[in-house]
This record gives sequence, C-alpha cells and structure tokens, in this order.
Amino acid sequence: MQRIEATYRIVTPMFLGDADQKATSIRPPSVKGALRFWWRALNWSRALSETGSNAAAALRWLHAEEARLFGLAAITDSDGNQQGGQGVFLLRVSQQPTRLSPPVRGWPQNNTGSGYLGFGLFATKEEPAREGLPEGQDFSLELRFRPQTNDEDLASLREVLKVWGLLGGLGSRARRGFGSVALVTLDGVNQLSNATDYGSTIQMLLNKYERVSDLPTYTAFSRFTRFGVLGQPNSKARDAHDAAGVLYKQHRGQPSSLRGSVKIPFGLPLQSVDERNRRASPLFFHVHSLANGTSQAVVLFMPACFHPQYKAGNDIGFFTEVERFMEVCA
Repeated sequence: MQRIEATYRIVTPMFLGDADQKATSIRPPSVKGALRFWWRALNWSRALSETGSNAAAALRWLHAEEARLFGLAAITDSDGNQQGGQGVFLLRVSQQPTRLSPPVRGWPQNNTGSGYLGFGLFATKEEPAREGLPEGQDFSLELRFRPQTNDEDLASLREVLKVWGLLGGLGSRARRGFGSVALVTLDGVNQLSNATDYGSTIQMLLNKYERVSDLPTYTAFSRFTRFGVLGQPNSKARDAHDAAGVLYKQHRGQPSSLRGSVKIPFGLPLQSVDERNRRASPLFFHVHSLANGTSQAVVLFMPACFHPQYKAGNDIGFFTEVERFMEVCA
C-alpha cells in the first residue's frame, strides 16, 4: 500500500476547540477540510484547462474530482447508481502534539496586533475565551492510498501537503495566522528552509498561475495572487504575529484613514456598513518556521469574485485598498 507521511510544526497557538471550547487534539476531519481548501485553491487553473475555460464546467469538474480524491457522502442517484463514498486515501493523525496542558489561555490580548487579528477568540458574556494548543510542537499525518492509485493523484496530494505547510494553518482564525503550521518533513526529507529559499519557493508557486487571467469564481490562485513579507524573522512566533497585526491595523484599523465602505474588500460583515452579508477576507496571514529556529510572518493576497451583491467585486480594481496594504509588505 502506498502512503505519504508528513510532520508539521504548530508555529502559533492553534484554537481547535471541542464542544466546550477546549483544545484537546488534532482531528482528521479538520485536517482533511484544510487540505480540501488548498486543493481547490491550487486546481482552478487545471479545471479551466480541462474544460476549455468554461467556468461552469470547471466548477463541475472540480466538484467531481474533489469527491473522487477526498471522498463524499455516498448517495444514490435517480438511476439507482451510487455516487460518492470513500476517496483515494485514508488519513490519520499518526502523532498528536504531546503538550496539551496547560492550554493557551489569555492570548491574544485586546489592543495588540495579535488581538486585532484575533477577533472572536476573546471571552464574551455568552462564551468563554477559546483555549489553544501550545505552539512549538509537532504532529504527524499518514495518508494511506487505495491500491492502483495513480502517480498523478499522489503528486497532486503531495503538493497540497506542501502548500498547506508553507502558507496554511488549522483551527479558528487560521486565515489570520493563528494555528499556523509549517511542514517539517515529507516522507522523512527535511522541508524547513531559510527565509530567502522560502520566499523563492512561494514565488515559483505563484508563477505557475500567470495564465489565469480573470478573477477566479472562488478563492484560488491566479495571476492576481500576491505574497508579502511582514517584518523581519523573530525568535518568538507570537512576536512575529503581533508585528504583522500592528502593520495590518495601521493600514485598516483606527490609526488609518480608511473609513466606511472602502473597507468592504477586506471582508464582510462590516460594522455599520454591511452587517448582513458575509465574505471571507482575501488575505491569508501565516507565521512560518525557518530552518534557523526563527519565525517569519507573511501574508498571501488571493482575490476572487467577491460577492453576488457586489458586482464591482468581479474586477481586480475592487481590491485597490487591499493591494495598497500588500505594497507595504517587503
């Protein structure tokens, strides 16, 4: 049986709570959900290629291919044929983080850079503060593949494992750099690098999507995707994350001149402007572990058609203020 083994490092506290908001373990469904997201982001270009750049057909192709690879709840169609079921692999967390206690409490603090990025993690009158898995520890995954899984599928999933470990995270507020993960080894081969090589790896990834000339229908890589470095490498991941939050707050928050509807491209809902509609931010913050033990905060701008209620959001010009934030990133 073919398999892939990957070890990841938790770079910033990971807020993966159970029903009681307690951080107890990393669960396969959560990991699989994150991998699905990055697979979709990576494969819009391929879907367009497979369907002659027909967006509707590309979405259908993606849905079918994702179901084949990752699995889908089994159903019976109108002709009596079973659709969905198990994907091409089984995923298990072969090694859990060993330090579950004491959990992270009281971070981030309000009125800090990390606090600005961490809205939703604080205690409220109705809910206690979220508890997080401590950073600086590793966990491992094992993907076991069904017999006759082809090399193309193996390569596709290996790429997803890599990109998740370069730019992604897990848990609540993962897009804001909480629960950032860094790929440490893939099938026993070290994957950590220095800051220069890390940046070069990301740029080579982005170069593959230069032919996607229109904004994607959903959040995916295209020629409009941008990568930025936030500050200098820091010996403490939380400090790197806080510095990133300060830069973001200076551009979008109270210290900035941005007010009202110009903030819409950063995501919805937006207080006093549009509190009904929802759209996730096109910015993905991440804190990455480097080979020398330091941590680097980065941000990925991955725009897509914004929202059906905002027709202007189908054009990159809608994201001008977000692009201006990317300009302050080294």
